[in-house]
Amino acid sequence: MTPNFPLFVLTALILASGCSSQPLVPPTPSTYAIADTSDTLLGEAIEQASALHGNQSGFRLLVNGLDAYAVRLLLMEAAEASIDVQTYLYHDDVTSQLFSHFLLRAADRGVRVRLLLDDFGHGGQEPMLAALASHPNISVRLFNPFSSRTLPYLDMLTDFSLKSRRMHNKTFTVDNQAAIIGGRNIGDTYFAADPITGFADLDVLGIGPFARKISTSFDTYWNHSLASPIGSLWDGDEPTLEDTRQSLLTISQSEQAQTYLDRLRSLDILNELRQQQLQLNWATSEVVYDHPDKLLTDPDDDADHMAPELARLLQDSHSEALIISPYFIPGDGLVRKFADWNATGARVLVLTNSLAANDVAAVHAGYANYREDLLASGTELWELKPRPIASTGNKSPFGSSRASLHAKTMVFDRRYVFVGSMNLDPRSVDLNTEIGAVIDSDTMAANAAEGFLEVLPAFAWRLQLEEQPGVFGTSNELIWLDEQQSPPVIVSEGQEPEAGVWRRFQAWFIGLLPVESLL
Repeated sequence: MTPNFPLFVLTALILASGCSSQPLVPPTPSTYAIADTSDTLLGEAIEQASALHGNQSGFRLLVNGLDAYAVRLLLMEAAEASIDVQTYLYHDDVTSQLFSHFLLRAADRGVRVRLLLDDFGHGGQEPMLAALASHPNISVRLFNPFSSRTLPYLDMLTDFSLKSRRMHNKTFTVDNQAAIIGGRNIGDTYFAADPITGFADLDVLGIGPFARKISTSFDTYWNHSLASPIGSLWDGDEPTLEDTRQSLLTISQSEQAQTYLDRLRSLDILNELRQQQLQLNWATSEVVYDHPDKLLTDPDDDADHMAPELARLLQDSHSEALIISPYFIPGDGLVRKFADWNATGARVLVLTNSLAANDVAAVHAGYANYREDLLASGTELWELKPRPIASTGNKSPFGSSRASLHAKTMVFDRRYVFVGSMNLDPRSVDLNTEIGAVIDSDTMAANAAEGFLEVLPAFAWRLQLEEQPGVFGTSNELIWLDEQQSPPVIVSEGQEPEAGVWRRFQAWFIGLLPVESLL
């Protein structure tokens, strides 16, 4: 999720000048992925399957939040050698606490656990994290730490050039054999456990060579100078490890946690895993990620950026491009690229959040400036409805009463699938660090495209431009269509549907400020 800076902070940043550099924490001992895990149960099963597919990896898209969480838990329970977790946000809620509980269970079995969190979003859980790090098999590091543990976000004003740039990567790797990457942080809203708000998100599980590539990226961040052991940062009182173990056990046995776990037990994907019959797509892939030095260099210097590697997908001609980006600010260059594709007869479709569904009004303000140009170029533009549609049954990615898009994926020509943490906005491209994978699979891409297009009208409104007569001639007006109806029904004309007056004012006002490069 893009950092949700308050409006007054955005205004202050325009007036701020200069910044101070903060000394980095002294280097800490390097550790690396355990290379040879072929003798583990996962290793034996996965390497036997991989031997039949050469240099290909096995992939499974995790669309549903319950599936995504269940696979993580089952892999943690199966771990024998190592678990590496890298995430931007680590919420203080039921699924996060259950996650910590299962990490501790694995460590108690002798599994080495490395937990790498960005310092922006662990919800004040430093005492618990420090207690976990006292376990001989658990290490916790915070990436790009704030200088103050009591007023951390003050650095956003005093050292903005560094502290506003965050590690946005999400990876999860077990025994160097199976890995998950995608858009999900660790928290209820990502795993269909929040009854109020649910993110429609997407991960991909990969086994085989893919997992080793993710381990390499993890090691690059884990051993970087910006990754500081929590023990070097937290100097307050902390619960004992035994107190933390008991607290997490109590939470795992609570009614709320058990109700959630009961929802997982009947999932089809769990039965597939238990019977070692998980349906996978075997394909070649390329893992792309920003080097962590990106946070230390000028945003205009793209030597450490993944964007140039990914750009080849956006440079080639395509017959179809399906793009899902919750925070979408294309810039003039990408608008022109879409226009070029459309001119060749390609279908270019973008799904992003409506203002009512977007959790970051500032990003919507930046995106809104490009809507008319996108539509004029021939791009199909869809915006997520703020409420999920119950009639879609088990195809719904939501588990809540309010919906927001959080998946970051692209499908090209029913052949290539990109899944990762990267939004198509300036913050992901130039400021934060990201990771993603390009998977070359006709079957996987076609299934993803067909499934997406099938449910799209139920979940999103389609935008169109309509000429309206006026005193000074005709002008273009945006209209939002509900294409689930036949014929399509106009939901709104010229005004963001289902967004309140204050929300619309926020987006309008931020749209006046010269802050697009920060969004």
